[in-house]
Amino acid sequence: MLVRMNGDHREGCAEMGAGIAGKRLYCIVNPLAGGGKCGAAWRQILPDLIKRQPDLFWEYTEGAGTAGRQVREAVLQRGAEAVVVFGGDGSLHDVINGIIRDDRLIRDDLILAFHPAGSACDLARTLYGKKHSAPPDLLQSGVIRRVDVGRCTFRGREDMPRVSYFLNSFDAGAGADTCVRVNAGAGRAKRWLRNGRLAFMLNAFCVLMGFSYTDAEIIADEKGFSGRYIIIGVGNGRYIGGGMLLFPQASLDDGWLDLLLIEERSRKDILRLLPTVYRGGFFQACGVHAMKCKQVLLRTKRPIAIELDGEVPGYTEAQVHVLPRLLPLLFPAADLRA
Repeated sequence: MLVRMNGDHREGCAEMGAGIAGKRLYCIVNPLAGGGKCGAAWRQILPDLIKRQPDLFWEYTEGAGTAGRQVREAVLQRGAEAVVVFGGDGSLHDVINGIIRDDRLIRDDLILAFHPAGSACDLARTLYGKKHSAPPDLLQSGVIRRVDVGRCTFRGREDMPRVSYFLNSFDAGAGADTCVRVNAGAGRAKRWLRNGRLAFMLNAFCVLMGFSYTDAEIIADEKGFSGRYIIIGVGNGRYIGGGMLLFPQASLDDGWLDLLLIEERSRKDILRLLPTVYRGGFFQACGVHAMKCKQVLLRTKRPIAIELDGEVPGYTEAQVHVLPRLLPLLFPAADLRA
């Protein structure tokens, strides 16, 4: 069931106003995010939040991958008009796929806000930089801005076609293989190291040193590429992998996706380039291709894993395209970064 309201879909508009005051608010909290820091932060925030937002109800996530179902029920069955996600990029990814169906929001006037509390929080780097408003302040004074969403069709684990939505990034190649390692054992690497960036850095190094290449064909809009690539990435946000600046020109509301291709290279060359990915300094290297596009088709000689917002839901063949300004997202009024 879809709830259809009179939402404003004018491109490029930012709906100025006093946050989401007066909206029926639902908060979905991943208490395990950030090694348990999210749960502790939520308990501190909750009393002030209740004072400022009396029409509020909330839940903890029931387990991995449950946030989408929980938020969908909160909107369709319990009348939530605004949703706040307390957690990491994975929690936000689950929620995005709970509130979008058939390329539309399940409720046209739904508003989303995000309080980053995960180990890596790559999207938060694009949204907020190093600082972000406390949730009560954000909800009262934030600015609603429509942002783009990516749509990906791919092969699921039963070799059946699947569709999933992403807000930050798509990746196939070494980046996806790194996510497989980082997410193994329910993210034990991040828990053990207590540092998402370090977990991604160490696992990326291991993957890059032993990466298994395959032939790939990429069609971005009408431009074709073919070869063997260590990175095949599509960015809506700017960062992936715990702070790697792979898409420095990406903007969340420009109606475009940013494609990045890095061709096969030697281990020595990889070691030389790896430090530069955290400052976006690798674009002058030979065999690096970047462009803005609306859609990307990826075919590979053998199936390889794909990554969406840090999650690994399936394999190639994959097709990605942008849904311009689909999602109303709450930003701090004084710091519109994306």
